[in-house]
Amino acid sequence: MKKDFFLVGFALMILVFAACSNDPTVNPNGTDTTGDNTIFQEIDRIGKPGVKELYLPYGTHQAYNVAAPASDPTTYGPAVTSFVTGTAGRSAAIGSFVATLLLPDALIANLNNGSTRADYLGWETNGQIASDCTGLPGTPFGGRALNDDVVDTDLGLAFGNLATSTTITTSPINVAASPPPDDGNEKNGLNGTPNLTKQNVACTNQGFTATTFPYLAPPV
Repeated sequence: MKKDFFLVGFALMILVFAACSNDPTVNPNGTDTTGDNTIFQEIDRIGKPGVKELYLPYGTHQAYNVAAPASDPTTYGPAVTSFVTGTAGRSAAIGSFVATLLLPDALIANLNNGSTRADYLGWETNGQIASDCTGLPGTPFGGRALNDDVVDTDLGLAFGNLATSTTITTSPINVAASPPPDDGNEKNGLNGTPNLTKQNVACTNQGFTATTFPYLAPPV
């Protein structure tokens, strides 16, 4: 069955203008310029929230900002794996699996899926990670919902058991890897370890205004 997928990646762009014709007029420094050879230059991007900030060395951030997501698994997969095995102290299998789930760094949604809400990493795991901060189960739609606690999910992949067969009990259909066994090295507050699996911020009590943009209540 044919499936249509929607990849969402946000990039901040600046314009470099070249003279030509027929394109909309733009106004750099107050001067009208037109042209169909206008060049867009990527200066930043964010797909899956927190991947760059948590998993990648700071010195790689600038190159990452201007890289194409398609190259992420090859270029940045080793760095993600290294963070999980080194900083988080997890097994090589867990490190590799986390990189498979997070890269390429783009929010992926299956528009043919009939789920009633989005779910962070839902497409990658077939809905087996519950990212919703209210406790709702995951869905296979993918994308990201307003209630998804993406920070807790990212932390749980590295320091908890979200990227193991304890949580993902069946092999996902959309990634070419199987969930590895738990290595028992979680930093989840048990057995004298610090709890690094959560940011300890509860769901907002401000509520949502789901009928009007930006859909969120004003900040506290």
